[in-house]
Amino acid sequence: TNFDEEEEDEAGCNDLFADTRGKFQLTFDKGITVSLTGIKSKFPMFLQSTGMTLWESSNNLCRFLCENPDAVKDKNVIELGAGLGLAGIVACKLGARKVVLTDGDTDTLSNMRDNVSANISNDNQMNGSIMCKQLRWGRKVREFQENWAPKDGFDVIMGSDIIYAKEYMQELFQTVSLLISMSNGSIFLVSHMKRNPNLSFDFVFSCAEEHGFQWSAPKGETEEGMYTFYRS
Repeated sequence: TNFDEEEEDEAGCNDLFADTRGKFQLTFDKGITVSLTGIKSKFPMFLQSTGMTLWESSNNLCRFLCENPDAVKDKNVIELGAGLGLAGIVACKLGARKVVLTDGDTDTLSNMRDNVSANISNDNQMNGSIMCKQLRWGRKVREFQENWAPKDGFDVIMGSDIIYAKEYMQELFQTVSLLISMSNGSIFLVSHMKRNPNLSFDFVFSCAEEHGFQWSAPKGETEEGMYTFYRS
């Protein structure tokens, strides 16, 4: 099924974009090819349908994973705001032990499950090595943790284009702090491209620090690139 019984629907606009979705294929290093159904971000008139859109930062996260496969190999991985599911699918193909793809929107989750089914064998789906679940930052996170997180938490939490609005930052880092493993080496990876000029990374870093995280940021003046957060 494309829906879990416990999922909460919320009014959204994704169903309006059904006719604008297309199928496309992406190829990365390590011989990884992923087929997706969604909207490419080069069509700006559709960018409000964020969960159905392939953002360039998601491509960048996948390139990073393929260049650093040990980051996810044999690890428990969760993707926040997974959208089309691209990075989680790549992590699974790179040998992650367990991958949980999450999003808050039910239409996005339905499309995501189709993308997983198109790329991952039924055996991997049935044995629980990859799954798609609803998660809204700051809401019912402990319940989600009990149901879907490994006993010791996730070794890798990752996301692309998830730092975009000031009002969600506290909920984001609260969610990450609850789900990330306490083990040394556990990381929160964020691939970022600036879309909101009003969101200062000083504020993002203050939220991260408040929840017990340190970070490494891209070099240079740009705020775009890969960020790695880890427990202080």
